[in-house]
Formats: sequence, structure tokens, C-alpha cells
Amino acid sequence: MHKHIVDVLIEERATRLMSRPFLWRQVKRLFYPVLGYRHAVHTIDTVAPMNALSTFKHLSRRLELKVTAEGTEHIPAQGGAIVAANHPAGIADGVAMFDVLRQVRQDITFFANRDALRAAPNLAEMLIPVEWVDEKRNHARNRETVTHMVRAFRAGRIIVMFPSGRLARPTVRGLQEREWTTTVANLAQRYGVPVLPAHIRARNSWLYYLLYVLNDELKDMTLFRELLNKEGQPYRIRVGAPMSAQGDVAEATAAIRRRVLEDLA
Repeated sequence: MHKHIVDVLIEERATRLMSRPFLWRQVKRLFYPVLGYRHAVHTIDTVAPMNALSTFKHLSRRLELKVTAEGTEHIPAQGGAIVAANHPAGIADGVAMFDVLRQVRQDITFFANRDALRAAPNLAEMLIPVEWVDEKRNHARNRETVTHMVRAFRAGRIIVMFPSGRLARPTVRGLQEREWTTTVANLAQRYGVPVLPAHIRARNSWLYYLLYVLNDELKDMTLFRELLNKEGQPYRIRVGAPMSAQGDVAEATAAIRRRVLEDLA
């Protein structure tokens, strides 16, 4: 029997739990309803025939995030640019950023986990797929990333990056952004585009943070839940003035990160 992509993505995040069949059966029985499994399947099936822009608009209408945006005057109406943002809450961060950017322009592209294309292949029109799992990287997938990336930059699109590549870590002092890769500065230099720093204020549910402490696999299984449970949730996004990424890429990346996490927070 053909598995739904939602099942596939959940199971890939639960290999240790699945190695214990009795425990896995109990997890599916008790935890799948909490995950909003049926809502996730329905959402994926709904967007499957849509193009990328329609998919983002559908998610925007579905979530109706209460986004407060500042600094939108810094968003260029045309021409290439990179938006470099922190990553507090997952997929919904991208939907919130889409809501802000589309006030100015529609040619938006996101660097995103390659799994997004597995769930909704038509998103290829707006995504640059990145394989975050080292063991799954290969020449074909790297070439896929580069092909989408070059196409987006040459088209002069506005490209959103979450340079940490992972969600912020919860601590007693609040969410702590993870370290950034220098890719943001590398690409800005290579393609001669400015970087727009952007700070996102949002958070996930108490269940996500509880599971963060208790079990990594259960936490990772909340992927879809932590998107669909954001209905009506507040988001605050501050966009800063464009920055140059010239010079040493590590220093440029650190400067952009400081602007995002300190000046715009």
C-alpha cells in the first residue's frame, strides 16, 4: 500500500521509536491525534494541485497569522536581494515572511528543507531545496540546489534565507538562535546583491518545548502540528536597512547576525 508523504516524513523522523514495534503502535494511537495528523494529510492533499504562489496564499489564508511588520520601506520593489532572518518557529516563519514581502513584490524565493518539495513538488517554483541531513547529500541533490539557486539569483528575485538552518533552541533565557552558516555572505558577494536583515518574533507551543526536553524524535514529529496550530498567532517582523556583505565572509555574516538578533530584536 502506498504511504502518504505525511506518514513518510513522520516515520523518517522516528526511526528509533519505530525500531520498537509495540511502543510505535502506542505512539501512533495516542500521539497522531495530538499531531493533527488528519489535518496535515488534508492540507497536503489540498495544495498538491496548486502552483507555488497559490500554495503560499492558501497557507496564508489558512493560518491568518497576525503579522505586525516594521521596516517594509527597506524592501526593494525590484532587483535581487537576500533577506536573512532568524528562525524561531519553523515553517510558519516562511509563511509570515511571505505575508510581509508580498506587500511589495511577488517574486519571492525561499531556501528551504528539501522535504518541502517531497510534500508539495510544485513549490519548486518558489523554493531552493537544501538537503540538511549530511548522510542524504549526494551529487544529484547538490546539483538540484545549485540549479534552483542560480535560476533565482539570475532572475533578480528576492530570496529568503534562515542561515541557522535549524529552529532556535529554547533556554531559560528564552529562544537562542543557533549559529549561522556563512552562505548568506558568500552568495551576497557572488551575486552582488544586498542583504536585508530581518528579525522574527514568534514561538512554538508548550508541547514542542516539552518534547524538546523529553524526546528528540517526538519533537521532530510535530513538524506539521507546529505549522497548522499557528492559526491567528501573533508574529512581529522587523526588516532593517540593506547591508553590504563585502570583505571577510565570517565577519560579514557575524555583522548581519548581530543586526538581526540585537539591533532589530
